[in-house]
Amino acid sequence: MKVRRLTVIAFITTALSGCLAQSAEPTPKLQHALLVTPNSIAVANAIASLLHSSQVQLADDVFTTNSTVTLDKLNHKDSMGNPIMGKQLNMPDQFELMIKGKQCFVRHIDSKATQQLKGVQCKINQL
Repeated sequence: MKVRRLTVIAFITTALSGCLAQSAEPTPKLQHALLVTPNSIAVANAIASLLHSSQVQLADDVFTTNSTVTLDKLNHKDSMGNPIMGKQLNMPDQFELMIKGKQCFVRHIDSKATQQLKGVQCKINQL
């Protein structure tokens, strides 16, 4: 009976020390980032995916100097293709470039939906 009790105590002690060892290293969190080299195509594809859109047009230097970008919604147009004044119904969409470890992400600020960016390199934005 004593051997069994000692075995149980040893098991519990080992399990608890394993939990403590894991909590010693903090989990990396998402941080604001900048692209090391411009890649507007990869960013546009990620944002289009988050918006469930076929395409998005961005400046060539998107996310190279600022961690956020704002996309205005397109204005409604009349039958002649002219913009209808006062028909802007939705707020613009805002996105931020984030990094966790060495992986880059684009995150929609309002919904927090996140899309991984593959084939790009980014760095923490030191602001």
